[in-house]
Amino acid sequence: MSEERRKTETIAFRLDTTLIEKLRKEASQKEISLNTMASQIFRQHVDWHSNAAKAGFITVRKGLILRLLEIATEEQLVKIAEYIAKKETKNFVLMLRNEYNITSALDVVETWIRIAGYPYRHDANYSKHSYTIQHEMGKKWSMYLAEQYRFLFEDFGLKKVKFDITDSVLSFSVDTDEAL
Repeated sequence: MSEERRKTETIAFRLDTTLIEKLRKEASQKEISLNTMASQIFRQHVDWHSNAAKAGFITVRKGLILRLLEIATEEQLVKIAEYIAKKETKNFVLMLRNEYNITSALDVVETWIRIAGYPYRHDANYSKHSYTIQHEMGKKWSMYLAEQYRFLFEDFGLKKVKFDITDSVLSFSVDTDEAL
């Protein structure tokens, strides 16, 4: 969100009482207002859920991914990451953001991180962006994500991306000023 305040509007909805009670309880547990929670739900729907399936994204269980990672070699994962980055990512970003540039691509990456529920950190200093994603899914998942993002960034002419891979965390830094 930019530093300027976004324009807001008041609107009313009629919802089932049980649903409202569940939302209030969740908002309370997260220590946020019901209004903030509703805004987050609407934003996630608009930024992700309304078009992700249309763009080919499906939800799968974590256990399935972990089992597939166990049987895949690192070389196979690199080839898969390259295929996804080069053949599917552009259309996916276009479907979700209506434009394909480094800003929209990073926005989709960050939205996916949030939707996946991973704790993460994003620090931005002008054109330099640093991300730390705590996924707890093993080193092969870190490697797969790093390779996918490396190929994505190369598509924008970014070759000086630094990745740090561990069993549970992927960190990377990218300078968007270098983009084509």
